[in-house]
Parts: sequence; C-alpha cells; structure tokens
Amino acid sequence: MSGGKLPPRQKMIGLMYLVLLALLAMNVSKSILESFVIINNGIENTGKSFAISNEIMYSKLSKAANENAAYKKFNDDALKVKKEAQALIDHIEHIKSVMYQKIDGLTPEVADTTPLASISAKDNYDEPSRLMGLGDPGNPGSAPDCEECSSTELKTKLNAYHATLLSVFKDKDIKEALEEKIAYLETNTIKAHDGDKPWEVGMFYHNPLAAVVTTLSKIQSDVRTAESEIVAKLYENIDGDVVSFNTVDGMAFAPKAYIMDGDSFSAKIFTAAYDDASDPDIYITKNEFDTAEALKVNTSGKFDIKKIMKGSEGKAWGEGDWYQMSKEEVSGGRGHLKIKESVGVHNYGGIIKLKTKKGPKVYPFSSSFEVGKPSLAVSADKMNVFYIGVDNPVSIAAPMPNFTASAPGLSKSGKGWVMRPKKRGKVSITVTGIDETTGSKVNLGRVEFRAKRIPDPKSFIGGKSGSASIKKVAFKNASTVQAKMENFDFDIKVKVSSFVFSTTKAGVVQEFKVNGNKLNAKCKQLIGKSKRNQKFFIEKVKVRMPDGSTRQLAPVILKVI
Repeated sequence: MSGGKLPPRQKMIGLMYLVLLALLAMNVSKSILESFVIINNGIENTGKSFAISNEIMYSKLSKAANENAAYKKFNDDALKVKKEAQALIDHIEHIKSVMYQKIDGLTPEVADTTPLASISAKDNYDEPSRLMGLGDPGNPGSAPDCEECSSTELKTKLNAYHATLLSVFKDKDIKEALEEKIAYLETNTIKAHDGDKPWEVGMFYHNPLAAVVTTLSKIQSDVRTAESEIVAKLYENIDGDVVSFNTVDGMAFAPKAYIMDGDSFSAKIFTAAYDDASDPDIYITKNEFDTAEALKVNTSGKFDIKKIMKGSEGKAWGEGDWYQMSKEEVSGGRGHLKIKESVGVHNYGGIIKLKTKKGPKVYPFSSSFEVGKPSLAVSADKMNVFYIGVDNPVSIAAPMPNFTASAPGLSKSGKGWVMRPKKRGKVSITVTGIDETTGSKVNLGRVEFRAKRIPDPKSFIGGKSGSASIKKVAFKNASTVQAKMENFDFDIKVKVSSFVFSTTKAGVVQEFKVNGNKLNAKCKQLIGKSKRNQKFFIEKVKVRMPDGSTRQLAPVILKVI
C-alpha cells in the first residue's frame, strides 16, 4: 500500500516498518522481530485513536440528522462507511486469530485475546505465506485449511472498500481530491529489487509471522484513517457552511424607538445566537447599499465590499459614505456601535461578514434611530438589576438642571449616584425637578428596578473547578481553595472560610474539615501519596459574602492523572 497523505505519526511508523523489513531481508538477528512487536503496538494504538475520533463524528452526524431531515442522507452515507470499515477490520482481525491458532496452537478463544508479544512463533516464515495462499507465489490463491486467510481475498475486499468510500460522493472534484488522499488503500503492483510483484506477494510472501501481523495491523490502521477522511468530508456538508454559535441571547427589536403619547409601541422579540469567541467584520453606512450583491457572496464565496457599498470609504461615522467598524468596536462576537447625531430621524444599515469553512457568509441589516431633546433617564450602569451588598453605580439624567433622586439605599457619589439595596424585591427611584420659573417641585417620573442577591461564586483549586482531572505535580503545587466570581460585572473578592477535604485510600474514606482556605499538612500528605485515578473531594466550601450571608459552594472533584 503506497501513496496518499498520511498523518505524521503514521508516516513515522510506516518508515520504521520498512526499515525493519529491509533488516529482515538481510537476515538480521531475531531481536529485530521484537521491534515488530513495538511497531505493531504503535499501529494498533493509532487505529484505536482513530476509532474513538470517528465515533465522535458519527455522533455529531446522527444528532444533526435527528434535528434536521435534510442531513439524513449524510448520516446514512456515514453509517454505510462505518459498516464497511468495521467489516474489513473484523475480517483482518480474524486472519490474525487463525494464524495464531494454526501456527502457535492456540484455541480460538485464547487466540482472539493474545497480543503479538505473547506469540512464540514470531519467526515462522513458511506458515504465514501458506495460510495466506502464497505457497506458490507465482499463483496466489487460498489454503484449503484457511480459505478466509487468502491474501487475494483480502486484496479484493480492500479494493471494494476503496471503491465504496469514493462512491459516497458524486461531485467529481471532491471525489478526485479524496482519491488522492486515500491512495494508500490502493493495491498496486509493488516494485522490488528483483522485479515487480503482485500486491499480495510483495506485502506478505516469505515474511515472518511478526512482520505479517504488523502488516495486517497497518492495513487496519489505514482503513480507519480512510474512514476518518470520508466521515469528516461528509460532516463538512453540515458544518462547512454553517456559522458557529456558542451564545444565545434574548433580543427585542423595535422598528420605532421613539413614540409620542397616543402611539402604540411594537417590537420583534426573538433569540439571537452568536459566537463570542470569533469577531465578525461589520460595515456601516448611512446610505442605501446593494443588498443583492451582498447576498451573492453566500453562494459565490467571493467578497468585494466596494461592489456592495456605494460612495467613498471612511474611517468612522460621519467620514465618507461607509466604513468598517474597528477592532475596538467589535468584541465578544458583537459590534458596539456608538453614534452622535443631531435631533431628527437617522437611517443606517450595513452588513455583517462571518467566516465559515466554505467561505464568507454575509448578513445585511438596516435600522433607524431618532434623536430627541433630553428627557428623564435613569439606568443602572452595570446591568438591569441592583445587587445587595455592593455599590451599584447609577446615572440619572433629567430635562431640568436642578433635580433630586430618592429611593431606599440611594446616595449621591461624586458626579453620579450609588445604590445599595438592603433586601431583595422591587426598588423604585423617584426623580423630582425644580421648575426654575416657578420654583415649584415637578415629579419627573419613577423607574422601578429589581434588587437581587449576589450570585454564588465558584470554588477552585489548582485552577480546576467542578469535576476535573489534574496532574499530580499541579495538585501538589496548589496551596489554597479559592472562590471566584465568574462573569460578574462587579469586582468582588471572596475568601473561603472553611471546607471539607476527603479521599478514599485502601478502601477507607479519609475526611476532615479545614478552617481557612489553605490546604493543611494532612491535605498535602494525602496528595503527595496519591495514586493515578485517585479522586479527591473538596466539599462544603463556605464563604462570607459582601451582603453578610454565608454561602456553601458547589464541590470540586479532582481525579489525579
């Protein structure tokens, strides 16, 4: 088997395999046979790794097919590939087992589970050739006592498998590309120093059992590698032009953001998905643009912004007719547009360009906003709720220069305001202005918020949280149990006051409470004597929160690796 594009690990194993075959041809000592055992083990492990990776892809295809009937064909093709690959793997495994039975005298049950390293007749040259139908290399066939071991039949099955893989795809370009990629499955004539030989003769004839078994393992690994290539290509039909999303937010879009008394407010409410780890390219314009040209990108894969936008390019809003938002304006997968305009209605729009495996995807959008004269505005700087126990900055604007704001827990702070609610529930901020003409008080309005308690922090040790694996050296270097506020807008430092540390050693549970946040000598001693796969439990982690409450956090479960 030759040609094709193999992963680096398989290329290295294949090179070592060829060197060993050359050494055998030179009648090097039997110690070379033991090297075949090492190579065989590496090849078998590689095959197992590909099998695990392939199962993950099959699960993704199955899930996609269950969620969308349009993907059922790709899943069916993948299952066909899986069936053919496993049948060929099993056939080759059967050949190995029969050889162990015939040559080493093992029972079928023992032969099926015996590794090459445990076979005593690894240096047998004659029986492997005979069993594979190569007693007469000039006329390959099959042995009467093991017709299924025939190298000729294996060649036929391998060719059929190769053809099946390519038949999955109808597109000529894809088929040609894959044919080159899996060329290592081809059973072409093998060139040798003494002339060309049929594939089965060049691969198996007059090689010791150790070399024959290693060759069979290599073919199995190639079968798995080719299976992986085909299934990955099938998944591209689902994933290739799909935009990746990892975050979903609830959104409300109001076509008209400013209404007069007596008008009805309307909004479109929906979920918006985006990838907060990948920033899109966003282009903004005040003018009309060529939406049809933008949508062509999704089919052609060719993007030219100057064919879509009209007029001159600028660097920001107000410069030129259109511009691309800067890296500072686009973060977390979203654009953060800030515009200053005069009083009146302003239209704007643009396109969002996302990257996919099959090329760019473009999404046009348009909207408008209206600038009016200042009016009462009350907003929480951090988010739409107030948290108990922390200073919640609040900005308050009113159409009158002299005004006051009042609410339980609200106080003036510098140029702004700070809210420190005392309990959970609803809290209202009332704003009152002073009419400079009459000097009388004017009720400007009231805004209601919700007061909530601070979310629970997350417990960590050695940078790990929840249920995780940790290297022993990293675990030994860990000194404290920590509590961190994740994805919380306020800068809050929380310290662990106590925790319970436990593990099972020799079947006996060892558990003790630790005051403070530091791992004591007992903890360190148990960690130092830990074994691979031993689990440790850091439970009943207690912390004192800024709102005065004591919280018990979720445990951390670590497995030493």
